[in-house]
This record gives sequence, structure tokens and C-alpha cells, in this order.
Amino acid sequence: MNEWERDQIRSANDGLRATLDSIQGDFERELGELDEVQRKLAALQVRATSPNNLAIVTVNGSGMVTEIKVADDAFRRSTPQKLTTDINEAIRGGVDAATQARAKILEPLQTVADGMADLDEVLPGMPSMRELRQRFSEFQDGMS
Repeated sequence: MNEWERDQIRSANDGLRATLDSIQGDFERELGELDEVQRKLAALQVRATSPNNLAIVTVNGSGMVTEIKVADDAFRRSTPQKLTTDINEAIRGGVDAATQARAKILEPLQTVADGMADLDEVLPGMPSMRELRQRFSEFQDGMS
């Protein structure tokens, strides 16, 4: 092996090390933010009011209804069918708002993840983590 070949191997090795160091740095930053994100998600509560102000629904960060309050005069102002419709609309609004709030909380992590080099970009022939995340996302979307 001549000097030129050794320099080429060293250069490729240095480039790979720099890329891996960058990936590790991004990963460590993401992990550092994860505790704060988890805390925010655990504390997330969204309230939604029905169109006729007959019901108020509280939804947590997981999109689960944790409380439903019905106005004291709801039975005088509405029928059972209309009240059911109002409650369902408030639930949908609360779940939608919680989904949007959760996405906003997760946005910084997604930005870091999107900016990271993918495994197949660093080591050709390795599986793509972006493709795996995309498939998982499509699977989750199909379940909702």
C-alpha cells in the first residue's frame, strides 16, 4: 500500500469519525430534551367546549378524555340527543386540540431527528431509520 492509498483511507476514516461524532452529538442533545418533553406531555391537558356551551371536556396528552362537565341547565336548554351531539363534538375538539398540542411539544425532537444523518447514509447497505419511522407513522395513522 502506497502513501497515497493510506492518505485516502485516513481521510475516509476521518470523515466517517466526524459523521459519527455529529450523529452522537445530535442523539445526546435529543436525549437531553427528552425528559422535558416527557414532563410536558404528562402535564398536557386541553379543554374544549361544545358549540352550545352545554359541555366542557378535558383531554390529556394521550388524547384520552379525563373529564366531562355538563352545564347545570343543559337538560332545560337541550334534548338528550342534542346534548349527546354536543358532548361528542366537544370530545372531538378536545382530542384534535390535544393532538396539535402534542405535535407542537414533540416538534423540537422531530426537527433534531430529521436533521440527523440516516444510518444508510453513513454506512451504505444498512437499513434506513427514516424509512422505518415513515412506515411506523403510516401504521399509526392507519389505526386512527
